[in-house]
Amino acid sequence: MKTITKVFLVFFLLIIAAAVVIGVDVYLSYKDFEAKSSEFVIGTPVFDIASNNESATITSSLATPTLGYMPKSVRLDVTVKKGGSVYGDPQQITIKLGESQDLEFVLVFEAADITTISTGGTISLTVEVLATPIYFGIPLNFVAQEFAPLIIDIHL
Repeated sequence: MKTITKVFLVFFLLIIAAAVVIGVDVYLSYKDFEAKSSEFVIGTPVFDIASNNESATITSSLATPTLGYMPKSVRLDVTVKKGGSVYGDPQQITIKLGESQDLEFVLVFEAADITTISTGGTISLTVEVLATPIYFGIPLNFVAQEFAPLIIDIHL
């Protein structure tokens, strides 16, 4: 065999081996997800409204199980809405699977909301989360999952 043919054959076999390893890891990750889905734990959020009622800090923790053998992560796109329109800046967090991480969001209230809260009223916010898996640093947008919206009522 010629040298070029041998190099091509070795390169082709390496590609096949990599595809098999990735395929097995994807399969194991799927099976692990089925078995460990209850290990995705979001801690109870703690709300701290500033004394001047101009902002609120929301702190929680997120624990994730390890899935498969290769390292993976998930990107969370968090959007807070009030009455259907975006409230504040959308936030993006990347978490490595198999780790626990504290999450902290700061909401800066609009002037009308400050008045509503300080007079004993309630504002209702909807939190939407889109989770996108990341594999080898590549976001897999085609399997992104949107979680059910979370409704938060803020009042004194």
